[in-house]
Amino acid sequence: MYLIFLISIANIVHAENVGIIVEFSDGTIKTDCVNVPSETDGYEILEKSVFDVLWSPESSFGQLACKINGEGTNVSGSFCEFFGDFWNFNILPNGNNEWIHSPVGHNGLEGCWNRDVLSFGGHYCGVDKEVIGYKFGPGGNEPPLKTYEQICEKLKIEDIKIYVDGKKEAGADEGGGKIDAVPGSKLELKIKLENLYEDNENVRINEITVQGILEQIGNGDDIDDEINTFGLNPEKSKEITLKFNIPLEVEENDYDLKVEIDGENERHFPYSKKIEFEVEVDKEKHDVIFNKLEFSNNNIQCDSSANLKVDVVNLGTENEEIKLVISNQEVDINIQEDFELSGDPFDKDNSFSKIYGVKLPADINSDVYVFRADLFYGNNLESSTVELNVECNKLTKTKSTPSNPKSNTNTKSEITGAIATIDTEEKNLSSGNVLMISLVIGEIIVLIIGVFLLIHIFRK
Repeated sequence: MYLIFLISIANIVHAENVGIIVEFSDGTIKTDCVNVPSETDGYEILEKSVFDVLWSPESSFGQLACKINGEGTNVSGSFCEFFGDFWNFNILPNGNNEWIHSPVGHNGLEGCWNRDVLSFGGHYCGVDKEVIGYKFGPGGNEPPLKTYEQICEKLKIEDIKIYVDGKKEAGADEGGGKIDAVPGSKLELKIKLENLYEDNENVRINEITVQGILEQIGNGDDIDDEINTFGLNPEKSKEITLKFNIPLEVEENDYDLKVEIDGENERHFPYSKKIEFEVEVDKEKHDVIFNKLEFSNNNIQCDSSANLKVDVVNLGTENEEIKLVISNQEVDINIQEDFELSGDPFDKDNSFSKIYGVKLPADINSDVYVFRADLFYGNNLESSTVELNVECNKLTKTKSTPSNPKSNTNTKSEITGAIATIDTEEKNLSSGNVLMISLVIGEIIVLIIGVFLLIHIFRK
């Protein structure tokens, strides 16, 4: 049982891909590709293909192909009927540019043929990336010469473009090549794949996966990227993108980037391609950068504090003595600090991180304030800026004054004054009434006097 299991595993691991081409009498050419275990004979290879084969019975020479897709002759006894034409069996070994007329049959009692064209012992066994070809006719007939790649490599890498930090890399393409990078570089591989099957063949390629592995970079770890499985219809193409970020903490060295592309057609014939690139990471002798320079909150109120996050990394190969200066004259900020950074990318002292509390004055105006940060190391200077939006709401401050005791006193005075004004108006109204009453009484008295005078006159 264990031995059988090992043999089965060995056959799976050592599978062979074989191409088949058949030319029919009307000039039609049909091809197929099959994936079979090692030492699979020609009979089994054709049986697994799309071709419908009428075989002769077994004989010492094996079985003969009498008809392929209905073309040929009928079976006669242990052989095919012969009228001068038969299916010529040809072999195109991988890398050859001419057909070999097979000296052996498709199968038989003996083992696999020893590949010697002058040897007639054994039978044909499939060899990886080999093509077997058939044409009906007299002896020596051959189908058109087509290589394994032309017949079976139907998932084509049409194009690969490599970009480093947005710039196209000239030294690498679909054949591999060299990629120049620095710590922190962003790599993009734009890969265009095409299904070369024609529409009339109607063969879809499924389960296509694309994976890239940047090996043992950074702290000895791999970085990989993979595209989700997809499929391609005949004569269709698709562009996908693999992305890799070169770590800041990396040794100056050459690193292998391997891209693997796999898929299979509807008949489970596999496609597999591998491309290798060399990523060369160069480092400068002196190179210190801000890895982070940002406020935890970019929008704050005046007369409050803001936290400024600072992260500095030494990308160079040398140890450095650093002077950090963060300043803004408008808000009277001037932060200074000295520290050292190691040139070893994997040393904890290779980077510096700190959070600075920036106190803003109360009397500044609402505005966007730019803070400048400088790194001085040796004869070098690295500068960067960060913005802080400050809002000072004056209206909010005025509304908050009622809590002040003095404000409460002023409010009471205003209310008291209003009441005083109202009392004065009431007194003025009372004086007017007295004057009116006096006038009325005076008129009555004058009227009475006038009546008495008239009476006195009439008596005379």
